[in-house]
Amino acid sequence: MSEKNSEQHRQQLLQSLFGLDVPTGLSSNLLRTSDVAALFQVSERTISDWARRGRIPSVRTPGGHRRYPAEEIRRIMREADWDTSPADDTPKAG
Repeated sequence: MSEKNSEQHRQQLLQSLFGLDVPTGLSSNLLRTSDVAALFQVSERTISDWARRGRIPSVRTPGGHRRYPAEEIRRIMREADWDTSPADDTPKAG
């Protein structure tokens, strides 16, 4: 199944479970802890700590792994004016 078809299938399943009231975070792409750590240039443990403390939103998979709504991570980075330009080695929070 192609990535586009699997995403369409996922959206159909979410709508069949929740109707039009899909919980925030489930309707968007979900990032792994390692992905979010790379974006913020911190350790995976730091990301897990932030999620546990409620600093960043996360959802749990049935296996207990955390996933992070991509739209929420993007919003947090924009609100913090996070600079991730490749010309600068150190990210800056505004």
